[in-house]
Amino acid sequence: MNEPAEEPEPSHLNTFNSSGMFHNVSPDKLSVRYVGCGQHVLDVGAVQANCPAPTRRTVYYFEMKVKNAGQYGRIGIGFTPKEYDLRRQPG
Repeated sequence: MNEPAEEPEPSHLNTFNSSGMFHNVSPDKLSVRYVGCGQHVLDVGAVQANCPAPTRRTVYYFEMKVKNAGQYGRIGIGFTPKEYDLRRQPG
């Protein structure tokens, strides 16, 4: 029986494929800071990982820490396809 090929794991953020509402990307590309005002449903800051989460595993785990939820605390976390419109909330 052939073993399935090893899938790459996300290792950093894809800062080129983002909503553009970020600045202060950390040098290791693991942290970003939202700079929008969050006053409208279309005022969204979204960023994806450098590659998709592995799909051939029984379990996949990731962590995220929110350092500041802002004035209204509206945060969406989710998985999206690569071609997802990053001007919308994920999840």
